[in-house]
Amino acid sequence: MPNKNDNLHEGHRQRMREEILKRNDFDALQDHRLLELLLFSAIPRKDTNPIAHELLNTFGSISSVLDAEIEDLAKVKGMTQNAAILIKTIMPLARRYQDCKFKEGYSFANIDEMGEYLIRKHLGHKKETFMVTCLDVAGKLIVSEVVNTGAADSVDVNLRDIVACIFKHNSPCVIVSHNHNGESALPSKEDIEMTIGLSRSLSQLQIRLLDHIIVAGDDYVSLRQSAKYTAIFK
Repeated sequence: MPNKNDNLHEGHRQRMREEILKRNDFDALQDHRLLELLLFSAIPRKDTNPIAHELLNTFGSISSVLDAEIEDLAKVKGMTQNAAILIKTIMPLARRYQDCKFKEGYSFANIDEMGEYLIRKHLGHKKETFMVTCLDVAGKLIVSEVVNTGAADSVDVNLRDIVACIFKHNSPCVIVSHNHNGESALPSKEDIEMTIGLSRSLSQLQIRLLDHIIVAGDDYVSLRQSAKYTAIFK
């Protein structure tokens, strides 16, 4: 005999789908509603609303849910391994979306657009990552690649890896970037010293370092735009 609760849950899901299709505005959904909807396909026979609330209560925010490890997600009451795997696909998908949107040959309108691009390229990385964005002679995008990954609060920059990436793509000019996992995108003393050394080393190879952009959350700092450091890039 069918369980009455199952029928109730199925009815709730259908009503929620109809409501969402009618409004057609996913951005308007509350965090728990987005998670509830996401979990529908991975947990077909349970009410996912309390599970969504439990995830937010456990980790504190939707960003922390997406950043959590699979084993930690699976420990939350009502969660399954399949549901945890589904959640962990969101950030890689977001980065792949970014890669597809900004294809080879894309020309950035200004530094703000480049900053927004790099914010999304570093999205979801819990460790500091150092990235090289290769441009052609006209300033159009060739590729962006992570060349070094470090700890949560630091990354060692390897000149050999940077140069190998640049030569692989035959790029005459580059923008480097890395993420800070704190709230501030302001450069540290080590960031400045590394940038000066990198600019000099690349200059000897006839490669122009156009900028070093530091990302923190949804904020960024362009060293080239900072009057204090713009001379590094001349």
